[in-house]
Amino acid sequence: MSNHKIPFIPEYFKKNRTTFVPEWIAKDKQVSRIDKKVPAALHESLAYDHVAGDAPFILKGGNCVIPYKGIFPLDIMVEKGSIVLVGKDLSYHDATIVGVEGKYIIPGVIDPHVHLGIFTAFDTEIVSETRSALLNGVTTMGCYLFSQDSYLNTLDEIIHKIENHSFCDVFIHLGILNQKQLEEIPLYYSRYGITSYKIWMCGIPGLIPDVEDDFLLDVMEKIASLGEDVVLNIHAENHRIVNRATNRLKKAEPVPDSLKVWEQSHPAFAEAEAVQRASWLARQTGVRIYFVHMSSRQGIRVATELKRENKNIYFETTSPYLTLNLEQDLKFSYKMAPPIRTKDDQNSLWSALTEDVLDTIGTDHTCMSLEEKKADANLWDIPPGYPAVGTHLPSLLDAAKRTTFPLSTLIEKITASPARIFGVYPKKGSILPGSDADLVIIDPVLKKEMTPEIAASRSDYCLHEGKTLTGWPVTVVKSGRIITRDNFEREKDSIKGRYLKRQ
Repeated sequence: MSNHKIPFIPEYFKKNRTTFVPEWIAKDKQVSRIDKKVPAALHESLAYDHVAGDAPFILKGGNCVIPYKGIFPLDIMVEKGSIVLVGKDLSYHDATIVGVEGKYIIPGVIDPHVHLGIFTAFDTEIVSETRSALLNGVTTMGCYLFSQDSYLNTLDEIIHKIENHSFCDVFIHLGILNQKQLEEIPLYYSRYGITSYKIWMCGIPGLIPDVEDDFLLDVMEKIASLGEDVVLNIHAENHRIVNRATNRLKKAEPVPDSLKVWEQSHPAFAEAEAVQRASWLARQTGVRIYFVHMSSRQGIRVATELKRENKNIYFETTSPYLTLNLEQDLKFSYKMAPPIRTKDDQNSLWSALTEDVLDTIGTDHTCMSLEEKKADANLWDIPPGYPAVGTHLPSLLDAAKRTTFPLSTLIEKITASPARIFGVYPKKGSILPGSDADLVIIDPVLKKEMTPEIAASRSDYCLHEGKTLTGWPVTVVKSGRIITRDNFEREKDSIKGRYLKRQ
């Protein structure tokens, strides 16, 4: 297709810079809201089998969600894994027309918070969990790795597995648990292009140790020395407060009958205090920090104040915290750390998204079966975590529909914002010429019951199981290949995930 002109993308169109939006988008008329009346939905399993390999095609008649600008009735032309044109009434003699009338087209979702290989082999979950992600609209994930050993011994092998077995593109966050790993951070950065690292101020007993302030400060200084493109991800809870509350509750409630007891063992003020303390330490070093899985109103109150005075600070929440609360009848299989909290806490998270206090929405996905979860055991003995990447986008679309939360804002938080923070924008998280052709086609009125089969994880249970959700991804474009549930088995050998080196 060398005989047509691809629009020029200026040099300043880079990550962490002002977003470039062509005038033909900026001046176009926006579609109003997610609940805008649309034509009758097409059949859920759209037949796109006639588009082969890297052949060019045009998505025609859909409403494009352009992060930071709005929703526009535009066509998208794709060829050889990239978006080549975006505009009105596109046509090209070699391109197949794919009608998506009545649908919304969004950038491929980026889940910045996924754990793989904790309860079974990484080799298994890099297949099963990226399948779950892709079929449900997540095309890129940020995968956390943690170990007591040097990562120099394992990163080459892990990257090889990503490039040979993953259905999604993957960037890596490394947990820094000891002095050896701290000293090796510059090597992880220069050799593997890893620009995000994690610290647990409150660990997981028997798995991840708690971190004290002196080590936290050392890690901050090391990361700050590498430059402004590197970020420290922080699990913020005061571990001494959590341990104190847990020990007291175990005596008072040795056999709990509700997740409310678990929530009390991780007090909201332990999150708020840790956010405040870590932010103060970060200001002494100049490091960029990213607080994972914010869960509470108290934590959001602190985050709101910090956002006003520090531009190098970011906050994440998760789709389970936004869509589940303790007023619902939740089973022990929903145990998580930090815990799912009250409806009041949940409302504060939604407000913080509107006010740009919260920057991103992840999942904290941790794959496990009900047997591995020990869901019938005493609450104190059940490990925290749940599968969530397969329910991420459908549950958020349903919640946005019910609460009239702006679709354009929601999509920014799950696409462009994590892409910018973690250095993969504008190749990811955007619908612009030159971006990777990772796209999700959404039917905003489709109703479907959530089941483990639809979540498509290795797990034999899923969040929101049995609920009817409104708004579903019906087709995914991954690196220019059109994927549906009907053709996935046939196409899966041609879907190649990539490791995203970020410097």
